[in-house]
Amino acid sequence: MKKPSTLTSFFSLSKTQTDDTTTPITEFDIPFYDMNLHCYTNALYYGDGSVMSAYINVGDVVFFKNGNLRDIFIKNKTAGSNGQAVIVATVPTEFVKEKLRL
Repeated sequence: MKKPSTLTSFFSLSKTQTDDTTTPITEFDIPFYDMNLHCYTNALYYGDGSVMSAYINVGDVVFFKNGNLRDIFIKNKTAGSNGQAVIVATVPTEFVKEKLRL
């Protein structure tokens, strides 16, 4: 059996970028071990909020390891073309248990 600190839970989130400003995927701390960013409807830029030169096209997936969803930002690649990001991640089970106690 794994140590409690290494147990993982599944997490999923969908966000449609409804304006052309740079925004975080979430404003809450959500640590993750592994995360896939899927792009639907229209292409998106992604980055740390100040550097937004990487982009993801419709149908592509970008992989991230060991981070916090609050630190990843997205922006529409083409003004007025709202993109949809779907996040699938594994998060620490202890984090989930702590949040469920609220």
